[in-house]
Amino acid sequence: PNLAAVEKGQLYQPQPQQQFTATSFLSSTNLWLADAAAAAPPSKAEVQLLRQAFAEFYGLTRDLPKAEQLLTQAITAWERQAPDERAGLYRVRGDCYAAMNNANKAIEDYNVAVSLLQGPGGDLADPAELPASLLGRARSFKSLGGTSPQQAKQAAADYQQYLQLVSREDWDTAQERLEDGATRNPYAAWEWGSALRLAGEWKEAAQAHALAAQAFTEIGDKARSVISLIDAGVDLAAANSNKEAKELLSTAIDKTKGVESRDVQLLQRVIAKEGEGRMALAALLWAEQGERGKAETVLGDACVRLEQLQADAVAKAKSKMVLVPENTGLKFSIDDSTPALEVSCFRFKNPVFLDSLGWPKDLQEKVIRLETLR
Repeated sequence: PNLAAVEKGQLYQPQPQQQFTATSFLSSTNLWLADAAAAAPPSKAEVQLLRQAFAEFYGLTRDLPKAEQLLTQAITAWERQAPDERAGLYRVRGDCYAAMNNANKAIEDYNVAVSLLQGPGGDLADPAELPASLLGRARSFKSLGGTSPQQAKQAAADYQQYLQLVSREDWDTAQERLEDGATRNPYAAWEWGSALRLAGEWKEAAQAHALAAQAFTEIGDKARSVISLIDAGVDLAAANSNKEAKELLSTAIDKTKGVESRDVQLLQRVIAKEGEGRMALAALLWAEQGERGKAETVLGDACVRLEQLQADAVAKAKSKMVLVPENTGLKFSIDDSTPALEVSCFRFKNPVFLDSLGWPKDLQEKVIRLETLR
């Protein structure tokens, strides 16, 4: 049965049952083929159930609870079908749980989907299924409250494999596949960097965020490119690569001056990220002999910019110029960062706020010391 065809609304056409010899039924490596051959094709009622489930999930007026209920029934009805078909159903229900902001249930379904796709018969699935399942699982792990280092490492591994799988060319090296995959989905490249940050792998996070910055630049998205580049600089600061961090942060901060967009919220996030980058740079300078005057200048500029951001955000909120669409699903994207109104100079004294930015304790201590002693 062709799940992809049903998902796209095409009519299901039963295929002739393949015949097997007695030897093939006794072969352990072909047992799953025997099961698939013996299984009856989905009934018209089961195909209709699947279509209804997809309609509830993908339709313009989606009903997520009803979609989850119907998908669960479809998974039960499809248990006798081939692994590639069942994997697709678990992946779609995982997407449904993700949209319902249920990361744990989504992870369970993505785990089953990945296991089926990487097992016997999984290679018959649509080539897009494994990357989609890996990406969904990575985003779900990243969205867990209090993601553990082990979970973050799994998410990072999933992101990395996803980026390599979506590469369009047959490149010679894994790095080339990663770079090409990042150009196809710069958002996932940034998320990979943030997962590496959660895992405490700061230098690798810096490389991934720099890759995302390059990929965003290639598609003409200067705003998110600058955000990613500042994140790479913060990662280097966290890795105690102070010289490289100062150079990259200075370069990235300068790039914010030419950012233009009709998306007011995006511009606000750029300014908020610029403020974060200036605070990290000031903290590094303050810790160095003979650089405290420069550190105070950078800090002062950061506070002025963030105060302007606050005033502008309040004014736009009062005039209702900015309508914030509610995201009821998982929070994992570069666009799900701390809201502009919550980023202010004095909050960089608060360890809880700094934790929310993903700063390590060492960098937190530097910026708190700067704010306290200046």
